[in-house]
Amino acid sequence: MICCKECLELLHDYLEGDLQPEVSTSLEEHFEDCPPCIAFVNTYKSTTHLCKTTLNSTEIPDIVKERLKEFVDKNKNA
Repeated sequence: MICCKECLELLHDYLEGDLQPEVSTSLEEHFEDCPPCIAFVNTYKSTTHLCKTTLNSTEIPDIVKERLKEFVDKNKNA
């Protein structure tokens, strides 16, 4: 059975359809028994959709882009 931490690690690949079928099934079984994880998945989906639609139609100032990139680079292995 997949634990919550593994869900977070697999989430992007799951939503992109890049997981093996048995891993996806195991993840979905975990979601059925874990309301916090399914709430996180739903929030993640909404946030991703919002970012894609907003960022494609809004110009972001260069300083914000730089700071965001610095933050992501600094925290990507945290």
